[in-house]
Amino acid sequence: MLIDSGIMSGSDILAAVGLGADAAMVGRAYLYGLMAGGERGAAHAVKILRSQYVRSMQLLGVKSTAGISGDHVALAG
Repeated sequence: MLIDSGIMSGSDILAAVGLGADAAMVGRAYLYGLMAGGERGAAHAVKILRSQYVRSMQLLGVKSTAGISGDHVALAG
C-alpha cells in the first residue's frame, strides 16, 4: 500500500509505515526542494526527510523499519 497525502516530514513517513504503508510518496517536499535549489535542492530535501525518519526511529527505540508497528503511532482526534 502507498500513501500520498500530506507527507511533509520523516516522522510522517514513519507514521505511515506504522499504519501499514509499504511506502510514502513525498512529492510536495521533493518539489519544494527542487524549486528552491534545483537538483541539489531536491537531494537536500530527501536527505532531510531521511535524517528525520532515522531520528524518529531512534527516539522510539526502533532499530529498523521492520520494527515499526501501529503501537508506535498515536492518532489525533
